[in-house]
Amino acid sequence: MRLSSVFKKPTAPKRSPNASQQKKVIHGAAPRTAKTGTTVKKNNKKKNARTIRVYAGYIRLFMIVLAVTMLTIIWCLGYPQKAYTNSIQQMQRLLAGIGFKVQEVVVHGRINTQQQDLLKALKISRGDPIFAIDLQQARFHLEKLEWVRQATVVRRLPDLVQIKIEERRPIAIWQRNNQFYLVDEDGTAILTKDHRNYGVLPLIVGEGAPQRSPELLAMLKEFPTIQKNLQAVSRIRERRWDIYLIGGILVKLSDASLNQGLEILENLLKEQRLSVKNVNEVDLRSPERYFVKVTPETIKRIKNSRKGKLA
Repeated sequence: MRLSSVFKKPTAPKRSPNASQQKKVIHGAAPRTAKTGTTVKKNNKKKNARTIRVYAGYIRLFMIVLAVTMLTIIWCLGYPQKAYTNSIQQMQRLLAGIGFKVQEVVVHGRINTQQQDLLKALKISRGDPIFAIDLQQARFHLEKLEWVRQATVVRRLPDLVQIKIEERRPIAIWQRNNQFYLVDEDGTAILTKDHRNYGVLPLIVGEGAPQRSPELLAMLKEFPTIQKNLQAVSRIRERRWDIYLIGGILVKLSDASLNQGLEILENLLKEQRLSVKNVNEVDLRSPERYFVKVTPETIKRIKNSRKGKLA
């Protein structure tokens, strides 16, 4: 054995050239591999797809808003309504051409309503398409007339329009500012030039009298003696009634005790205890008692009769 081999110095192990790189790998980031590159690509694709979906949603929303806006503008301009109206009118003219047109208008129940006012309100002419008549509108215009209380308009095919009206029935005459109005059962006042053409009707005066007079006149039907002696009725401050009897006797009534006051007045007239020569005024506003205001002549007679007794 050679001594050189025995006393030979041990040699240090060789360091691989990648040792420093291995330390950097241990203490730093992991080196990129083919697997991590694929993951990044997938993430990018997902982000791109999500972005595309968001923009697609915005585009759909914009298209919907645009479509709604366009439809609203078209509707506001009236194009659909005009198209519908034109089609209906064409159909009505077509039907009129084969005989469905107005040839006659028959009116039932007209007494005081002027014929010219009636035709003006109807706006119907001979030869008009019968299906073009708006029955509700015709009825509405007829009931706007003063004398018409209620109206009915019926289409009788092929060429007849039938109208039935119910006129107002006057129950009193309302005098206001030197003008005369007829008052019906609903309290509606109708201006008239000559009220004498409508018979003998009770005369009422005062603000608010037409609206409240139907109730009073209905109650007076139960008191025939008062009706025979009735001259006029006055509404006082829209709170109560004054009745004027033939001869000028004034009777004051209250709305709170109207029926009781009329009963007392009926009995006084039946018993002939109210005379024009003796009484000027009767106050029946209190349901418990009434007051009578006698004439000056009656007061003198009473005083003279008392003096005669004292003498």
